[in-house]
Amino acid sequence: MCAVAILNPRAGNRTKAYLPEGAETLETRGPGHATELTREAIKRGAKTIIAVGGDGTINEVVNGFFEDEQRIPTDAALAVIPHGTGSDFSRTLKLPHDSKLAARMIQDGEKRFIDVMKVRYTTPDGTPTVRYAVNVVSFGLGGAVADKVNRSSKAMGAFWTFASATLKAALRFSGSHVTVRLDDSKAIEATITNVAVGNGQYHGAGMRICPEAIVDDGLLDVTIVRHIRLRQLVVNMPMLYNGKILSHPKVESYRVKTITADSRETVLVEIDGEALGRLPIEIAMIPNAIRVFCR
Repeated sequence: MCAVAILNPRAGNRTKAYLPEGAETLETRGPGHATELTREAIKRGAKTIIAVGGDGTINEVVNGFFEDEQRIPTDAALAVIPHGTGSDFSRTLKLPHDSKLAARMIQDGEKRFIDVMKVRYTTPDGTPTVRYAVNVVSFGLGGAVADKVNRSSKAMGAFWTFASATLKAALRFSGSHVTVRLDDSKAIEATITNVAVGNGQYHGAGMRICPEAIVDDGLLDVTIVRHIRLRQLVVNMPMLYNGKILSHPKVESYRVKTITADSRETVLVEIDGEALGRLPIEIAMIPNAIRVFCR
């Protein structure tokens, strides 16, 4: 068995004709199923795992490379055919959004090792758990936006779905007081609008929140946005998209190997675009964790 494609059925049916000859196709049936299918495929000897869908599908497939907090021994590589609301990780990898062109890269593209983030966070019912991420983890307004997007119809398309959710969430968001520790440094206590921890550069359908992140440098890029009032947020929204966010006076950036954060408030967390829980959280980088097809 050479290649296995894990498809989100809402996004993947039209791409089946472009898959490598002989590729096995498996459709997901619900949350977490892509992770199960990936683990099974790897254990059966698959050499290429193709994630067909958006960032949520990619995240679940990446989690299938791990079991019991260990990477499953394999030389399998991850390929991505983007098709979803955000498709932000594919932007960092510079993958074509066209399904046919993205599928062609499985034949012609190069493979490189990339880092993976190991995230210990808290589920809504208070249970500590672990999940892996390849793109961006954020908390504060980002978690609230992801929660709104996950509950929406997404009929407006990716950009307007996320932009609208950001403004709606910001109307009720008054900032979150958090304590953040970067590596072994002194704790930072601040009222924040958002904290983003990136392996990739983009989230929220094109918001370039960690514009200097590199997927294979072994480091987490941390963007801390201190509390900004709604009017300032609206005025400065272009900076979220044009890569100039780090020049804003209320924005700080760091490069670290680990970050922990906690709060006495309920602060929502999103992992690769999915609203999954809340603080406290701990994120550590795993260098050179998996191979991916890219340009």
